Amino acid sequence: MDYRDQLLARRAKLEQVINEKQARLTTPISETTDELSIYDQHPADIGTEVFEREKDLGMLEMMEFEKEKIDNALARYEQGLYGVCENCGKRIDPARLSRVVNTTLCIECARNRENRYNYNNDTISNGILSISSMSDKGEAFQVAGYEFYEE
Repeated sequence: MDYRDQLLARRAKLEQVINEKQARLTTPISETTDELSIYDQHPADIGTEVFEREKDLGMLEMMEFEKEKIDNALARYEQGLYGVCENCGKRIDPARLSRVVNTTLCIECARNRENRYNYNNDTISNGILSISSMSDKGEAFQVAGYEFYEE
């Protein structure tokens, strides 16, 4: 399977999960719980539902961002720029492209970016880590202990 097919397969999977989460999130909480009323004797139960919804919203946002990165990689593929580091212009190692199919950085540039946002470095206190700087490392995201792509 070539990189374009991998990108399209990843995009299709993301779109499916995004659509499922959006459908789940548009259902009112009162319809997703077994409670007869939101005002119950056990308000912590509703609190748990609200927490789960917030977690799903956060995961949905990250998945939509990941889909944007895949769309960007597909555009780069069509332009003949896929597999070329957008920072230094070197070829990205095929093993890295297989692992992080939507990456736009070679391993050296990704490590340099990672070092820039290292928790031991003072630069972290001057800003906020963005999802894009984290995903370029090729590590899986976790939200509340769940893997980013867990269904």
